[in-house]
Amino acid sequence: MFIWCNEKQAIKLNGTFLLTHPETGERWVDSEQAQQWYSQYEANSVEQDLVTETELTNVELNCVVGAIRTPSHFVKGQEVKITAAENTDVTLTGSLAISDETFLLPVLRDDGRRLYFPIAVVDGEFTAVFNFPTSGKYTVSTELLNEEFAQPRFSADLLTFYVVRQTANAA
Repeated sequence: MFIWCNEKQAIKLNGTFLLTHPETGERWVDSEQAQQWYSQYEANSVEQDLVTETELTNVELNCVVGAIRTPSHFVKGQEVKITAAENTDVTLTGSLAISDETFLLPVLRDDGRRLYFPIAVVDGEFTAVFNFPTSGKYTVSTELLNEEFAQPRFSADLLTFYVVRQTANAA
Protein backbone atom coordinates (compact mmCIF):
# COMPACT_ATOMS: atom_id res chain seq x y z
CA MET A 1 0.00 0.00 0.00
CA PHE A 2 1.31 3.45 -0.94
CA ILE A 3 1.76 5.70 2.11
CA TRP A 4 3.01 9.26 1.53
CA CYS A 5 4.27 11.37 4.43
CA ASN A 6 3.89 15.10 3.65
CA GLU A 7 5.97 16.10 6.67
CA LYS A 8 9.03 14.13 5.52
CA GLN A 9 8.26 14.26 1.78
CA ALA A 10 8.85 10.50 1.72
CA ILE A 11 7.21 7.14 1.08
CA LYS A 12 6.71 4.91 4.08
CA LEU A 13 7.82 1.50 2.85
CA ASN A 14 8.28 -1.62 4.99
CA GLY A 15 8.33 0.40 8.20
CA THR A 16 10.94 2.93 7.08
CA PHE A 17 10.92 6.15 5.06
CA LEU A 18 12.23 6.25 1.50
CA LEU A 19 13.38 9.87 1.11
CA THR A 20 14.93 9.62 -2.36
CA HIS A 21 14.27 7.97 -5.68
CA PRO A 22 16.19 4.65 -5.58
CA GLU A 23 17.56 5.02 -9.12
CA THR A 24 18.50 8.71 -9.18
CA GLY A 25 19.23 9.27 -5.50
CA GLU A 26 17.39 12.59 -5.66
CA ARG A 27 14.61 13.73 -3.33
CA TRP A 28 11.06 13.13 -4.49
CA VAL A 29 9.65 16.09 -6.46
CA ASP A 30 6.12 15.41 -5.19
CA SER A 31 3.78 12.62 -4.13
CA GLU A 32 2.76 11.97 -7.76
CA GLN A 33 6.35 11.12 -8.73
CA ALA A 34 6.63 8.86 -5.68
CA GLN A 35 3.29 7.21 -6.48
CA GLN A 36 4.42 6.51 -10.05
CA TRP A 37 7.65 4.90 -8.84
CA TYR A 38 5.77 2.88 -6.19
CA SER A 39 3.27 1.53 -8.74
CA GLN A 40 6.15 0.23 -10.87
CA TYR A 41 7.94 -1.14 -7.79
CA GLU A 42 4.80 -3.03 -6.71
CA ALA A 43 4.19 -4.43 -10.22
CA ASN A 44 7.80 -5.66 -10.44
CA SER A 45 7.55 -7.21 -6.98
CA VAL A 46 4.41 -9.19 -7.87
CA GLU A 47 5.94 -10.27 -11.18
CA GLN A 48 9.14 -11.43 -9.42
CA ASP A 49 7.10 -13.41 -6.87
CA LEU A 50 5.28 -15.22 -9.70
CA VAL A 51 8.53 -15.98 -11.52
CA THR A 52 10.15 -17.31 -8.34
CA GLU A 53 7.11 -19.43 -7.51
CA THR A 54 7.03 -21.08 -10.93
CA GLU A 55 10.78 -21.74 -10.98
CA LEU A 56 10.77 -23.83 -7.79
CA THR A 57 11.16 -27.58 -8.28
CA ASN A 58 8.57 -29.60 -6.38
CA VAL A 59 9.71 -32.23 -3.88
CA GLU A 60 7.30 -35.16 -4.10
CA LEU A 61 7.28 -37.56 -1.14
CA ASN A 62 6.45 -41.16 -2.11
CA CYS A 63 7.41 -43.40 0.81
CA VAL A 64 8.28 -43.33 4.53
CA VAL A 65 9.96 -46.34 6.17
CA GLY A 66 10.80 -46.84 9.85
CA ALA A 67 8.11 -44.60 11.38
CA ILE A 68 5.47 -45.60 13.92
CA ARG A 69 2.72 -43.77 12.01
CA THR A 70 2.52 -42.11 8.59
CA PRO A 71 -0.33 -40.92 6.36
CA SER A 72 -1.92 -43.68 4.29
CA HIS A 73 -1.28 -41.55 1.19
CA PHE A 74 0.38 -38.23 0.43
CA VAL A 75 -1.78 -35.42 -0.96
CA LYS A 76 -0.06 -32.42 -2.53
CA GLY A 77 -0.75 -29.25 -0.57
CA GLN A 78 -1.44 -31.03 2.72
CA GLU A 79 0.84 -31.25 5.74
CA VAL A 80 2.55 -34.62 6.16
CA LYS A 81 2.58 -35.80 9.79
CA ILE A 82 4.94 -38.60 10.79
CA THR A 83 5.27 -40.19 14.23
CA ALA A 84 8.64 -41.79 14.99
CA ALA A 85 10.55 -43.13 17.97
CA GLU A 86 13.67 -41.29 19.09
CA ASN A 87 17.03 -42.78 18.00
CA THR A 88 15.34 -44.66 15.14
CA ASP A 89 16.13 -44.28 11.43
CA VAL A 90 13.20 -42.96 9.39
CA THR A 91 13.84 -43.00 5.64
CA LEU A 92 11.94 -40.76 3.24
CA THR A 93 12.09 -41.33 -0.50
CA GLY A 94 10.48 -39.56 -3.40
CA SER A 95 10.91 -37.66 -6.64
CA LEU A 96 13.00 -34.54 -7.15
CA ALA A 97 13.63 -33.58 -10.78
CA ILE A 98 17.20 -32.27 -10.51
CA SER A 99 20.67 -33.51 -11.43
CA ASP A 100 22.40 -35.85 -9.01
CA GLU A 101 23.59 -34.04 -5.89
CA THR A 102 23.70 -34.17 -2.12
CA PHE A 103 22.75 -31.23 0.09
CA LEU A 104 21.87 -30.49 3.70
CA LEU A 105 18.32 -30.12 4.94
CA PRO A 106 17.75 -28.00 8.06
CA VAL A 107 15.04 -29.37 10.35
CA LEU A 108 13.57 -27.04 12.97
CA ARG A 109 13.00 -28.42 16.45
CA ASP A 110 10.17 -27.04 18.60
CA ASP A 111 12.71 -25.26 20.83
CA GLY A 112 14.11 -23.30 17.86
CA ARG A 113 17.27 -25.37 17.34
CA ARG A 114 18.14 -26.78 13.94
CA LEU A 115 19.36 -30.25 13.07
CA TYR A 116 20.87 -30.96 9.65
CA PHE A 117 20.37 -34.10 7.62
CA PRO A 118 21.85 -34.97 4.20
CA ILE A 119 19.58 -35.53 1.21
CA ALA A 120 20.93 -37.54 -1.72
CA VAL A 121 19.37 -37.20 -5.17
CA VAL A 122 20.21 -39.86 -7.78
CA ASP A 123 18.42 -40.19 -11.12
CA GLY A 124 15.62 -37.85 -10.01
CA GLU A 125 14.90 -39.80 -6.82
CA PHE A 126 15.81 -38.52 -3.35
CA THR A 127 16.60 -40.40 -0.17
CA ALA A 128 16.78 -38.80 3.26
CA VAL A 129 17.43 -40.65 6.51
CA PHE A 130 16.32 -38.91 9.70
CA ASN A 131 17.25 -39.99 13.22
CA PHE A 132 16.17 -37.73 16.06
CA PRO A 133 18.09 -38.03 19.34
CA THR A 134 15.33 -36.67 21.59
CA SER A 135 11.56 -36.51 21.63
CA GLY A 136 9.80 -33.38 20.38
CA LYS A 137 8.21 -31.83 17.34
CA TYR A 138 10.41 -31.27 14.27
CA THR A 139 9.34 -29.48 11.09
CA VAL A 140 10.54 -29.06 7.53
CA SER A 141 9.05 -26.28 5.39
CA THR A 142 9.77 -24.84 1.96
CA GLU A 143 11.63 -21.98 3.68
CA LEU A 144 13.87 -24.38 5.62
CA LEU A 145 14.41 -26.55 2.55
CA ASN A 146 15.80 -23.52 0.71
CA GLU A 147 17.65 -21.97 3.66
CA GLU A 148 21.12 -23.20 2.69
CA PHE A 149 20.89 -22.02 -0.94
CA ALA A 150 21.67 -18.54 -2.29
CA GLN A 151 18.38 -18.63 -4.27
CA PRO A 152 15.27 -20.70 -3.46
CA ARG A 153 15.18 -23.91 -5.51
CA PHE A 154 12.48 -26.18 -4.12
CA SER A 155 8.88 -26.25 -2.94
CA ALA A 156 7.48 -28.89 -0.62
CA ASP A 157 4.52 -29.57 1.61
CA LEU A 158 5.00 -28.95 5.32
CA LEU A 159 6.51 -32.03 6.96
CA THR A 160 6.12 -32.55 10.72
CA PHE A 161 7.83 -35.27 12.74
CA TYR A 162 6.38 -36.08 16.15
CA VAL A 163 9.20 -37.90 17.91
CA VAL A 164 8.22 -39.96 20.95
CA ARG A 165 10.32 -41.60 23.64
CA GLN A 166 11.41 -45.15 22.97
CA THR A 167 9.57 -47.36 25.48
CA ALA A 168 8.50 -50.97 25.58
CA ASN A 169 4.96 -49.85 24.63
CA ALA A 170 5.95 -47.34 21.89
CA ALA A 171 5.66 -49.78 19.00
